[in-house]
Amino acid sequence: MAFVLDGESEASMNACFAQLAVPTPMIKRGGLAGALRYLGTERSPESIIVDISGADMPASQIHDLAGLCEPGVVVIAIGDRNDVPLYRDLVRAGVTEYIVKPVTAQLLAKALAGIPHSGERAPISRKLGKVVAVVGARGGVGATTLAIHLALHLANQQSRRVMLLDLDLHTGGCALALNLKPTPGLREALANPLRIDSVFLDRTMAVHGERLFVLSAEETLRTEADFTAAAVDTLLGVLRTQFHYIIADIPRIPASPYWQALDTADLRIIVADQTLRSVRDTVRLREGFGAHRAEHSNMLIINRSGEGGRRAMTLEEMARVKLHPNFVIPFRPNQFTALGPLRSGALIDVVSALAGEISGRAAARKPWWRFAA
Repeated sequence: MAFVLDGESEASMNACFAQLAVPTPMIKRGGLAGALRYLGTERSPESIIVDISGADMPASQIHDLAGLCEPGVVVIAIGDRNDVPLYRDLVRAGVTEYIVKPVTAQLLAKALAGIPHSGERAPISRKLGKVVAVVGARGGVGATTLAIHLALHLANQQSRRVMLLDLDLHTGGCALALNLKPTPGLREALANPLRIDSVFLDRTMAVHGERLFVLSAEETLRTEADFTAAAVDTLLGVLRTQFHYIIADIPRIPASPYWQALDTADLRIIVADQTLRSVRDTVRLREGFGAHRAEHSNMLIINRSGEGGRRAMTLEEMARVKLHPNFVIPFRPNQFTALGPLRSGALIDVVSALAGEISGRAAARKPWWRFAA
């Protein structure tokens, strides 16, 4: 796909695409600004040609473009400045090639022909997608609800391409909560990891809106979900190349595939309440994480604070066993009557702040005690 500013460049693009026998080339007017607008609402193509002529801060805007592109996208820039420092800035920002106008079909064909095959090329978004694992200390603490709303927020509010992965193949609730039909194939793919590729994902994942995708299953209770840690690693590896964020809802099953998901995650979020059992199992989960990962990769969220009354463990008592929650969500039963879009309340405040920390787009964060107020 190309984003040009003038008719001469458009004619060169058409000639080049014809020379390369591209069947249905997409050429749009608008240049760099047009590319930013387009990628704010649409999925990234594999390769983008963008005209940066007239841009005040082209390298900075290319960085913005990289933030909108999915992992693996290649960008070729064209412009009117024959400037070595600009070229270096663009390359540092992730551009594969920079062509100075006038653009000829020969120059463009050479640049396009020089793009390596997928897996070898240098994408503008060099970072792979981030895996966020959400696990409940016990059943019913709201881990799935948090995972769903976090995925929705990243997809809808931050315009990111997000995968919501439900690894509970028998009783997972992500698809059900989003009114989606679980798609067949996830269990078979995990049992046969060689099947996991982009083509498989396109056939298997469900779609919610424009940017949220869901991988889930609803296997019969007598069907054994027999898959390995290596299969989970393969799945997450493929997902990282195609999504900005993978929000994984992890069941509380002490088996190697689920530990693999937790060990692979860039961020692990434990959702707990203030019951004695939940506090005990939170401590055990933290111990299971081990000391080989940095502490900042773990978060603790206390949900439904105040529900247990006098029987609940206080935050001071939790601190004695080295549990310091990053966020505390008060018990507000009326907020959870339906899984609709949240617009106010403690949960959406926490989800918004959490999404900001994950994406690096955090606004001035409220301290957690304000969420609990």
